[in-house]
Amino acid sequence: MTLASTRSGLAIAIALALGMVAGCGDGEAVTGGDAETPDGSVAPDGSIADASMDAGIAPDAGPGTCDAPSTMCSGVCVDLTADDANCGGCDNACGAGQRCTSGVCACAPGLVTCGDQCIDLSSDEAHCGGCGSSCDTGEACVSGSCTCPAPGTACVDGCFDLASDITHCGDCFTGCDPGAVCDTGACICPPGTTDCGGGCTTGLMADPLNCGTCGNTCATGATCNTGVCMCPAGQIECGGACVDPSTDVDHCGSCGNDCPTGGSCTSGVCACPGSEIICGNTCADPTTSDAHCGGCGNRCFGAAFCTSGACACPPGLVLSGSRCVDLTRDPGNCGSVGNSCNDDEYCVAGTCVCRSPLVDVGGSCVDPSSDPDACGATMASCGGATPLCAGGACVASCGGGLDRCGDSCIDPETDVLHCGGCGNACAVDEVCEGGSCREFRVAAGCTTCPCDVACTGDFSSCCPYPGTSDVICVDGGCP
Repeated sequence: MTLASTRSGLAIAIALALGMVAGCGDGEAVTGGDAETPDGSVAPDGSIADASMDAGIAPDAGPGTCDAPSTMCSGVCVDLTADDANCGGCDNACGAGQRCTSGVCACAPGLVTCGDQCIDLSSDEAHCGGCGSSCDTGEACVSGSCTCPAPGTACVDGCFDLASDITHCGDCFTGCDPGAVCDTGACICPPGTTDCGGGCTTGLMADPLNCGTCGNTCATGATCNTGVCMCPAGQIECGGACVDPSTDVDHCGSCGNDCPTGGSCTSGVCACPGSEIICGNTCADPTTSDAHCGGCGNRCFGAAFCTSGACACPPGLVLSGSRCVDLTRDPGNCGSVGNSCNDDEYCVAGTCVCRSPLVDVGGSCVDPSSDPDACGATMASCGGATPLCAGGACVASCGGGLDRCGDSCIDPETDVLHCGGCGNACAVDEVCEGGSCREFRVAAGCTTCPCDVACTGDFSSCCPYPGTSDVICVDGGCP
């Protein structure tokens, strides 16, 4: 074979090889006979020199395959034993700080795996000395131990500068009051403020709660000006508040000067509306007011009422002073105004008669239930073996809860002649209730209870008069 023919054959082979390369995908190996290098030379082993050799693609491999130990991942040949993005398998990327070694993600020397991170346990404050072992606030991790950097001091809740921290001032347990600062380990108030307990004030010159001195609280509505409490112009302090004495009905003209109920304060003077006058703490119309009839303090009592400035009585009653009386049954005005019955009498139909349970014996009122000289319905005289009178009978001794009074057996709880004790007789306008003589008034204008028109005030108890159907108003309970 001539040299020319040899060269011609080589040229044809190269052309065929180049055509095959052109027909293959990127990175695919090309196989064949001897070929020239890009500069026209032939590779020592007779194969065509190709950049795909550097990519680890086997020259004999078919399309899409890689030369061992590489593996195709996303169109690229990678080494699964050492590739950080495809460690041990395609797309298995190692975490931050990790490296792929022998197909396993591992941390660099000096680091350990905590979760999915490589951590330096000697300096990481969140994992100091061990995974999850975090340092407190302000602490630093040094050689795997949490420590407080200067000038901090270790407290149970963290590191703090005890010389300046307001929550740990001077020691781990002392916190400064509101508004204070920590200066060289001591809580102090800033210039212009004062500690009056519980915190630094805005300054004694302007604090209405501590005006001039700690604890000096200004009145409601007042301000603190240069350490002095001041009410607004035209107002004065009364009872811990600033008020206008020209219009305030509770402090009209001066502190504590209350205007009467229903009144007003004008230019510091109390006044009542219309024709009403000031009577004590109220405004009253003297022409109709039962409490101030004709003038302050002129009261119409009981059934009496005020008309045209004078007390008057309803029909059947007569005015006695400022009270209406019933001349037919009032023991103090029996038959006529001022005619009073005796203490042992009561008024019936305008005539004084013995009060129940007393009876008239020879012009004297006696109690046949206990009188030993007029004992019982027969008015017997007790003596001999039964000298005492008890319950209208002559007996030898008192019993049944009765007390002996001379030769009489009495009940001091109800007996008007011996109320509360032997010989203690009640007055004509009194009844015996619970051993006490209680004043009463005839319920003028009423024949039955209740009687709101007459039984008022202290005499609010409406009661039947003992032994009668009449009603009275008692200062106390009913007998």
